[in-house]
Amino acid sequence: MASVMQSIPRFLAGALLALAATVAPAHEGHDHGAMAAKSAAKPQLATTAAFDKAGRLWVTWAEGQHVVIAMSDDLGKTLSAPQRVNPQPEPIYTDGENRPKVIASPDGALYVSWSRPLDAPYTGFVRFSRSLDGGKTWSAPVTVHHDRQPITHRFDSIAVDSAGHIFVTWIDKRDLLRAQAAKQPYDGAAVYYTVSTDRGATFAPERKVTDQTCECCRIALAPDADGHMLALWRNVFAGQIRDHALVTLPIDNTPLTVTRATFSEWRVDACPHHGPALVVTADGVRHMAWFSVLQDKPGLFYSRLSADGKPIGGAWSFAGSAQAGAQASHPALLAEDGALWLVWKQFAEDRMQILLRKSTDGGAHWTAPASVANTDGGSDHPQLLARDGRVYLSWRTQAEGYRLIDIGNVSPSNPSLEASK
Repeated sequence: MASVMQSIPRFLAGALLALAATVAPAHEGHDHGAMAAKSAAKPQLATTAAFDKAGRLWVTWAEGQHVVIAMSDDLGKTLSAPQRVNPQPEPIYTDGENRPKVIASPDGALYVSWSRPLDAPYTGFVRFSRSLDGGKTWSAPVTVHHDRQPITHRFDSIAVDSAGHIFVTWIDKRDLLRAQAAKQPYDGAAVYYTVSTDRGATFAPERKVTDQTCECCRIALAPDADGHMLALWRNVFAGQIRDHALVTLPIDNTPLTVTRATFSEWRVDACPHHGPALVVTADGVRHMAWFSVLQDKPGLFYSRLSADGKPIGGAWSFAGSAQAGAQASHPALLAEDGALWLVWKQFAEDRMQILLRKSTDGGAHWTAPASVANTDGGSDHPQLLARDGRVYLSWRTQAEGYRLIDIGNVSPSNPSLEASK
């Protein structure tokens, strides 16, 4: 944390301390023994949700050593009794960037992934289960990667394309161990991925995307209009610059082309524990939201890349002033109903709030921030979902529990629009 604070003006240091839990030396706070102790002390809030093709809502989280899933037919007002995805107990990572996830396939299948801690600190396997009968039964969990060394395979992300291909990505440290054995320098970890083309019955041998990536930040996955799956992650560029990189993930052995996606030039020898958000609109533009420190100012930023990977304008600090930006975290993006929707957490007026901005011109201009939900006490990161042209905030808090909030009619108090750079 000290190396982070050295790059921040003193007047912002106090505000940035609010994010101290999300900017820490790599590995800090990820010993699964310590995690288990914390889990016993407070309720688990890490939750993800998805709508299936019939419009049912599926919500997954961890209860003890079980991944559980519940269904709702009334837009989250009530949830069914939680069903265990893994009948046999096993440790489960449930910290902010590393949690069980559920997705729904266009063909009706449901898929769940999570990371399982191993005995040694900071190690894990990426696990997967599927339901092909509408959530009535779940397959025995499997490990998706062929490499079974007791090392880091964690921070999984899962997505499905329009053809039903399943993509799973994760942070992997096998190459770090090879470099250490050869006494060669190596920063961070690597990103690996695998694909299933048979509804999760089997997974192809994993492929490495790139070396030297951040160790504790989520990977964002999003399909483009042509059905290709894109991945966005925090990379470690030369000189410990922690900006983001983007790639299209093929289902075969087509060569990978990694593109630098953000240009904040943030130099920090630490893991921010703060992965990006990504959505691709029909015109091929890649829309990104991410945390960084830009020109000595910490905060959340929005930027765009064209379909051929060229920046469109510059990075825009969408959370407001430097003081406000230092209290903001974990954005989510969605493209729906001809608009872009952007939400994030921000501590303001002594409460944790979820704020919303909306753009109807492809990200060139945005509405003023509007508060769509708030809470006292602990809360999860926000997630955006869409069904039948309506947009919903999926959010779990310690005080209110799980909520699905229709944010389609939210209007800012200030009607003026703000231009992104």
